Amino acid sequence: MKTQYDIEGFRSKTTAEEEDTKIFDHTQEFSTLDEAAAKAREFLEKNKELGLAVISKHSPTGDHQGLKFIFRDKEGKFEEGDLYWGDWLCREG
Repeated sequence: MKTQYDIEGFRSKTTAEEEDTKIFDHTQEFSTLDEAAAKAREFLEKNKELGLAVISKHSPTGDHQGLKFIFRDKEGKFEEGDLYWGDWLCREG
């Protein structure tokens, strides 16, 4: 079994206290980070309510780690960054 990548989509917060902003978990898994990032950009282009996409990977051992985020800036352009969170290291399988 290989490492798989998936996408979560979030809308922008309307208040600082707001916590539940997740719009979707995209259940289709992608075999590469580039494939997942391309699909995340496509989601952002099609859905104007979507403000942030987080790409995560799942290792063959069941570990889950966020890797990249893509968001729309104030001008509507996409910005990308690496994401470093999770309690464990996912290894390529």
